[in-house]
Amino acid sequence: MKLLSLVFKELRYRKVNSSIILLTVIVACTVSVAIFSLSRASENETRKIMREQGLNLYIFPKGTDLIDFYTVNNLRVFPENYVDILAESRTFDAVRHLTGILQVKYPDWKDPNGSSHQIMLIGYKDEAMQRFLPQQEIMGTDVEKGTVHVGSLLSRNIPEGVPFRIADKDGRIHEFRISKRLEEGRGITDQGVAFNLADLQALLGMEGQINKIEALGCVCHDGRIKNARNQVQSIFPDLEVTEISSIAEARENQRLMMNKYGAFLIPFVVLSCLLITGLLFYQNVSARSRETGLLKALGTDRKGILFLFLAKAFILGLTGGIAGFFIGNAVAGYFGREIFRFTAADIRILWNMFIYTVIIFPLLWMLASWVPALIASRTDAAKILSEE
Repeated sequence: MKLLSLVFKELRYRKVNSSIILLTVIVACTVSVAIFSLSRASENETRKIMREQGLNLYIFPKGTDLIDFYTVNNLRVFPENYVDILAESRTFDAVRHLTGILQVKYPDWKDPNGSSHQIMLIGYKDEAMQRFLPQQEIMGTDVEKGTVHVGSLLSRNIPEGVPFRIADKDGRIHEFRISKRLEEGRGITDQGVAFNLADLQALLGMEGQINKIEALGCVCHDGRIKNARNQVQSIFPDLEVTEISSIAEARENQRLMMNKYGAFLIPFVVLSCLLITGLLFYQNVSARSRETGLLKALGTDRKGILFLFLAKAFILGLTGGIAGFFIGNAVAGYFGREIFRFTAADIRILWNMFIYTVIIFPLLWMLASWVPALIASRTDAAKILSEE
């Protein structure tokens, strides 16, 4: 207890040295917590931004000619329940956000002005929630029954308030409320109409059928497309998988960039602060050499001397870690509101990091003080006290 009392007295006596060491802990912890929190927010922001590019995997019947697939000509169909079977699989984790789609060309649609057009009809099944994977925000296109989303090119020819009208396979006219008029720049969807899958199947007499599944391929240890294809074909050997590599690579490159950024910056700041701390502790040992010699002369052993310096490092590391945790979260919250458009409101205090900060930073600062403390414990009392 006497040695611990000396530690607190020394902290009060050498305020400048103690304050600078405390500042290095606060800076290191603040930067670490802020960068980690902002990296998490960046991942969520990227996911929301990249979702606008769409899903990056197509699953379709094996043997389909890709020229026909991309031009939507004579596409083979397969059962709609394939989507649900994939979503119920315990081992199916390389592909997420499964959306069953029926996509066909409609050769003779008449707009309200009486003009005829070849348009694209796209029926979307509600995104399948994969039962054994953590739930995520929906990325597929969900269309309510009885409504349609109209592409920008068709929207120009349909006045506001007028429903979308189309003839079924028997020539009967059906009306659908237009719930969304899509902006231009969506590719083939500009000249298309999005339906709820059940509505389009009934319209075309193709109940229970789809001709592709759109999905998101995860980043996997043995390659995106290879792993996705293997998992799909282990359940349905009659299906094939292809990838839109530009979307997949954009997602992966953004994620890797943020991981590398945090992996470089956090260690750089922490190591720089540790180096400064080590030098400050060495200076502290030199300034206290006569005090150390006197303590040894009075009977304090090497362990006691080590305790004096390591306890100081622990107290400063713990205090700085706690302060840095809250300052870091405040910094992340403030700058997050300026940086992130979609996820700023989702930035929260990461309480699980609090445990790490109150353990890691005291240990790191004790490690930084270890060599100076070891030097102090080996002080020759007689030599130090004999000096003028």
